[in-house]
Amino acid sequence: MRCFLFGLLVLLISGAASAQMPSLKLEHLTTREGLPSNDVWCLNKDRQGFLWIGTGRNICRYDGYNFLRLDSLKLGYCSGVSTDSKGDIYTSNDTRGLCKIDVKTLAVTTVVKNDYDDADPSNDLHEQGMVDSYDQVWVCDYTSVQRYDPSTKKLHRYTFSQTASGGDVYQYASFFEDAQRRLWIVSEIGLYRFDRSHDKLICVLGKEARLARNRIPIRLCKASADADGNLWLGGYEYGLVRFSPESQTFRIRKEGFDHTNVVCVKESQDENGQKILFVGTDDGVSIFYPGRNQLYHLPEFYNSGIQVKDMYDDTVNGILWIGTGEGIYKYRYRNVGIRTVDIPPNIVRLPVKITSILPLPNGNYLLGLSHSGALIWTPATNHFQQLPYPTNENALTQQFRWIQGRPFAFTDKGVFAGDLQKGSFSVWQPAARLYKNTDFRDGLLDRKGRIWIANLNEGVKVVDPATNQELNLWPEKENRKLLNLTYIKGILEGIDGRIWVATCSRGLFFFDEKRAEFINIESLPANKGKLIGGDCINGMQRTADGSILISSWGGVSKLSSKGHILTTFEFKTDALIDTYCSNIAESPTKHLWFSTNEGINIANPKNHTIRYLTTIEGLHSNSPVGFYYSPANELFLGHTNTINILNVSLLNNQTTKPHIALSSIEVKGKPIQQDVSKEIMLQPDENAITLSFSSLNYEPSSKNQYKYQLQGLDTSWVDLGDQHMLSFTNLAPEAYQLNIKSGNGSGIWTDKPLAVRFTVKPHFTATWWFRSLIGLFIGGLVVGMMRWRVNALAERNQTIAERNHMDLQIAELKLRALQSQMNPHFLFNSLNSVQNYLLTDRGIEGAKYLSKFSRLVRRIMENSNHQYLRFEQIIETLRMYVEMESFRFNHEFHYEFDIEDNETLLDALLPPMLLQPFVENAIWHGLMPKEGEKKLTISAYIDRNHIYCMIEDNGVGRTLTPQREGHISRGQEMTKGLFESLSRKDSKAKLEIIDLFDATHNPAGTRVEMIIPVEKG
Repeated sequence: MRCFLFGLLVLLISGAASAQMPSLKLEHLTTREGLPSNDVWCLNKDRQGFLWIGTGRNICRYDGYNFLRLDSLKLGYCSGVSTDSKGDIYTSNDTRGLCKIDVKTLAVTTVVKNDYDDADPSNDLHEQGMVDSYDQVWVCDYTSVQRYDPSTKKLHRYTFSQTASGGDVYQYASFFEDAQRRLWIVSEIGLYRFDRSHDKLICVLGKEARLARNRIPIRLCKASADADGNLWLGGYEYGLVRFSPESQTFRIRKEGFDHTNVVCVKESQDENGQKILFVGTDDGVSIFYPGRNQLYHLPEFYNSGIQVKDMYDDTVNGILWIGTGEGIYKYRYRNVGIRTVDIPPNIVRLPVKITSILPLPNGNYLLGLSHSGALIWTPATNHFQQLPYPTNENALTQQFRWIQGRPFAFTDKGVFAGDLQKGSFSVWQPAARLYKNTDFRDGLLDRKGRIWIANLNEGVKVVDPATNQELNLWPEKENRKLLNLTYIKGILEGIDGRIWVATCSRGLFFFDEKRAEFINIESLPANKGKLIGGDCINGMQRTADGSILISSWGGVSKLSSKGHILTTFEFKTDALIDTYCSNIAESPTKHLWFSTNEGINIANPKNHTIRYLTTIEGLHSNSPVGFYYSPANELFLGHTNTINILNVSLLNNQTTKPHIALSSIEVKGKPIQQDVSKEIMLQPDENAITLSFSSLNYEPSSKNQYKYQLQGLDTSWVDLGDQHMLSFTNLAPEAYQLNIKSGNGSGIWTDKPLAVRFTVKPHFTATWWFRSLIGLFIGGLVVGMMRWRVNALAERNQTIAERNHMDLQIAELKLRALQSQMNPHFLFNSLNSVQNYLLTDRGIEGAKYLSKFSRLVRRIMENSNHQYLRFEQIIETLRMYVEMESFRFNHEFHYEFDIEDNETLLDALLPPMLLQPFVENAIWHGLMPKEGEKKLTISAYIDRNHIYCMIEDNGVGRTLTPQREGHISRGQEMTKGLFESLSRKDSKAKLEIIDLFDATHNPAGTRVEMIIPVEKG
């Protein structure tokens, strides 16, 4: 959204030249923001608060964030949009005719069709659709006006007794209903009133008017009414027309509209709440003050020739919407409690910032400027008088102080003393004599009559005004301490007479005159563990009870008169909208008001909340410089060329409750159109839903906050910040209710949340009838299996011979399995080892080895009779195998078994050969080829019905010794297949072989990790 300030150059038609020009802030919406077309013809709001926009291409709905287009009305110039008592929308679409839009479902129905194909020209167009308070729909074409009655679905035609002929004059009309429910037809041949009792049109202004004095040739466009009931009409080549329905009198203002057509008029307010008329013409927008008969043309419109086509006054939000040929302009006029005063351009060279505001004894104010000296401002007459500085026009006023009955200006070019009687300033010589640097930030006259001066780089000095000599109240080391790595930003006298010095960036000091030293508040014991908002202090103020307020880079703080930190708001923990805090004051309600570069913050120390005021609420800009809080509970803000006066009481009492409405729903990325007051039913595959919503106050997204609660999933409220969309995916089949609340910048939330109910239907496999059907099927299957078992037992005697044959085959298979488990390579190597022992006269060692070998072979043969073994037996067998291999390889490797002593683990049933192939592989292919230390570790423990087993070696790794086909590799493949089967039953079941590497990424062994589900025997 593009935002710009209209500094209005004035073309004064009449009236006093000293009147203040309006200063209006407008926002511009175009196709860049999503508008379907920049050619905007009509605007209106429905009863929910959505803005409907008719463009040259189609109609759309705006919620403050997005423009929603209707698929069924994708193309067609829209000339009218209005709403009936039920909230439904009627719109004129040139490709369809008069259409009705169900506001709940957004379904479109054509109620009166444009028929271009027949011979009757009276049904070609149905434009300017408007619904009156009797739910009668009015449309027009170029020959007549027509009334559509939705109850009877009939169209009533009204023709004018006078016909227009020649040129470009048509009987084209628009419609307007005033507060007295009188319907006015504004035609190119005059103004008519609808006589409802006699069902006819009566001309009140035009050639066929009843009153002779009103019989004039006139071409009119659109009408609106002001607060007094007067009609204001646009005139083609006739200017601005005012008509009084009560006196039947009219007045035409052609002056100022000599070369343009007035299209539409709307009463509104300027930045100070004064009544004005927005006048839309073929060339731009003008502002007319009826009370003082002053007219202003907005150059930003007229310089570009932007044609205005319609205006809509959103009284709920205080917004005037202006439809033009270049998009929509939005003017927010409701700025409760904020007034604006502009510096006239002939008083001082513009632009200029108002940097300091000082009240004068006579009720006037002295305004310090960024250049050109100072201004005396008289609020009663809005009169300004310039007071220049003596030395340099470009001197920047840092601070004004009232000292010895006259104003002192502390600037970046020196200190100047003012003489209001003479209307001038002069150089204050003591400052010029005592300081080399000319950048002065602040000063004061203390209760002892001494003048304190604060210089940015040269520190603080005290002057005796009687002698204009410096008073040395502290030793030089204190001055050096005060200036060490810092700048002086300001000084203040406390309620007890102590002087406070603000620095950047060493925080806040106060002067202890008895000890003749400056003390940093961070060194006070009471402040241990506490922090101020920031150490670079930009502003300082004393409250009525003597507390000290400071604003700084990072936050603001309130301190007691002794310097004890009472409360702090800072950007790390609080919702500050900007870190640069420059000025501060405390209201009677104890709220802290401080400025930033993003607006005014209002902090409540009681509940530690912050609300904001920005240009949206009527500030001239979000970064004021001058700042003065008056005893009358008004806050004065100095901006560029402008002063804002804030009524703090009014602003504190704003308690408008925000609204919340659902904008759109998408299911799996596809928009759905449904009455959201009813439950939304979603199919099982439609468990992804996205909802967008809005507070419909048409403020920037940063000004609105949202939170939601999804009943059926969670009961807690979730903060969304300024996010105005929600998405849920993979929702379980369930009934849900989504509750959404919105909050505004003042921290006020909706009382009643928006509730959206939706249900995700279950898949048919999860329905009760499907489960019942499956139960019946399983029951029948069990009965069938039982009957089959009975029959099988009956036939058992007949199949004994066959079963004996099968047992024989199983025995043969077990023998083959045993043979496959006994690796021939292992047997050959083992027997060679025995032979080697005998040939080398180590018969005793050979006998020991042969004994171990025979016990292992016996154990393996015993195990082969069992499909599953206890884990303890498997480990015993494995231990015998590893011990024998270690003996055979002359104890070249070390091994370790780390098995948890747990009955559940030891009693777990596992296949016999589950671990051995990996142990064999670790010894033969991992450890034996390695030089140096060789180690094998086998560990196991149980956790939650799962055995965690690890086999690790520090051998050469798999990359250096590719595994050869044989018993080991086949055993590993069989084991991997087993784990694939286990993982289908238990997702945690896992077999993983991990290559190990050292710090230089060289192979350092292999680790096998297994997670095995427990089967108890």
